[in-house]
Amino acid sequence: MINRDIVNRALSILEKDKIRNSNIINFIDNNKINDITIVDNSVLVRGISDKEWVYISSTDKKELKTLCKNNSSDKNFGVIENWMIPIIIKENKIKWRLTAIKLYLPDNILIDKPKYNAVPLLLDDIDFIFKNSTYKDYLTRDYISDRIKKGVNAGIYKSGKLIAWAITHDDGAMGFLNVLEEYRRKGYALAVSYSIVNQLRIKKKIPFVHIEESNIKSMKLTLKMGFLKDRIINWFSI
Repeated sequence: MINRDIVNRALSILEKDKIRNSNIINFIDNNKINDITIVDNSVLVRGISDKEWVYISSTDKKELKTLCKNNSSDKNFGVIENWMIPIIIKENKIKWRLTAIKLYLPDNILIDKPKYNAVPLLLDDIDFIFKNSTYKDYLTRDYISDRIKKGVNAGIYKSGKLIAWAITHDDGAMGFLNVLEEYRRKGYALAVSYSIVNQLRIKKKIPFVHIEESNIKSMKLTLKMGFLKDRIINWFSI
């Protein structure tokens, strides 16, 4: 079992910039952590959610190189900035890579009351959510089940049928946002997003989301809500 003093030391470093490090802070809180390495103000965390992941917070190349000195067994990396990638992968090749822009909602941004009432999702909806996801290559039904049980979530139902939904990932990011085709452009996406934001704020968490640059509709919706762009981040496997 990992030493709690090391966890607290890592969190004290990460919490100096809560917006930048919101992913890794939440990952530590929400998952089984196997190892934490600290080099000055840089932190590397190894933990397990749907698979074994490595999260890294660093702004210094020298510190990052020291962190990655003995990382030959690490395969899956989350929330990695572009400049870090060559140092992390070394001579290895990337098997798959997902790149997105991180956006966050400042505390001073007020949001409107949702137009539609959103309620908690049901475990009976797991297969339906998976079937309608555009990210099947990165998801499993077990992961969706875990996030419904443990994460913040919201859904809108019409005559007992789920038509719009969103869930937070294991690092606290808002995700899974989807509205069935025939119900789009009616404000349902905004309603479930507002519900997620409200729930996160009640928990004293920073609302943030990852959006691929090509996803114009989601980007417009997120910016409309008042989210600000943070930086480009990557998930990949070597």
